[in-house]
Amino acid sequence: NIDKDMMNSEVGFGRKVLSAFEENGISFEHMPSGIDTMTIFVHQPEFEGKEQSVISAIHRLAKPDSIEGDLALIAVVGRGMKSTRGTAGRIFSALAHANINVKMIDQGSSELNIIIGVSNADFENAIRAIYDIFVVTQL
Repeated sequence: NIDKDMMNSEVGFGRKVLSAFEENGISFEHMPSGIDTMTIFVHQPEFEGKEQSVISAIHRLAKPDSIEGDLALIAVVGRGMKSTRGTAGRIFSALAHANINVKMIDQGSSELNIIIGVSNADFENAIRAIYDIFVVTQL
């Protein structure tokens, strides 16, 4: 997760960040972004052993304000999501009740999925909370 004030107005910022991964032979899986943040998801086995090299290259090329790692990606997927009100609310309520902080949110334009980033340490509990709210509780 890369933060930099006003990165949206810096021409080439995204290219600079992605070139750090390219230099290290790592492809990215998913890349949601906001005005001041960009999150790059990669497969952990591909990233292991290259983490410091990638982070160093990002600092050198893009000069971010901060970089935070160790996120897990959860995709909640379903055809019925598009026509069902409150799906996102149920997801985030379940995570809040499980005391899990959501660090990244992305929803595709198809409205068939919501992708959530949480701390790796919270991954199992997040999966359980989301499963419980949709399958066990069935509110």
